[in-house]
Amino acid sequence: MLEADPRDPAATETDVVKEPLPSDESPGTDGSPWLEEALARHVRTGCDEFGSFYAWLEGHYGGETLLLWAPRSRGEAVIRALRDLGCGYKGRIVLGLDASPGHGTPFLRALEWVRPRRAIVLTEGEGVGVSFTPQAAGAPEAEALEAVAPTGLAYRETPVLRAWEGGLEAGLPRIPGPAIGVYGWERGIPTYGAGLVGLEKTLQALLRAWRLNVEEA
Repeated sequence: MLEADPRDPAATETDVVKEPLPSDESPGTDGSPWLEEALARHVRTGCDEFGSFYAWLEGHYGGETLLLWAPRSRGEAVIRALRDLGCGYKGRIVLGLDASPGHGTPFLRALEWVRPRRAIVLTEGEGVGVSFTPQAAGAPEAEALEAVAPTGLAYRETPVLRAWEGGLEAGLPRIPGPAIGVYGWERGIPTYGAGLVGLEKTLQALLRAWRLNVEEA
């Protein structure tokens, strides 16, 4: 079961991103444990049975819930991008940090728990991933793998190879979308990839495309 630890309900993402990040002083430092502790001091956080870490970053009134899914090791990069956005946002961004090696099963769990209106999956490259096409047309699903989460939970992971495509006009370079994005689309949740390079610009453009941005003086 997801265990959430509520904090000050009036806190916003700015309380978190203003804190110095570990790599600001020590480049190359793995700041994952520190980052999760820092987030827990300011906002509602929690972990699920797969070891995925969640932080609810509340924005301005209105808007919708957006799941931002990233490898746990990239959490600091995502917070840095949010710090450098240059604009606020409506609704809430739920930062989900994946403890698995990119498996789809933990992402499915995140979609169930967070119930977002939209989802963004962090990928490599620069730009936005609006579609995924398997390398071989009509490729069969790969065989299921036996996996164990950091929590000790054993689960079966079936690599997904189903194509998906979503329409999006955001004036951004196009990159291959994440294979696991199909899980969102099959559940009526528009899901896109966002490249790590220039992430703050990509997030800003997506928020504007979805009319969730709030320009701040």
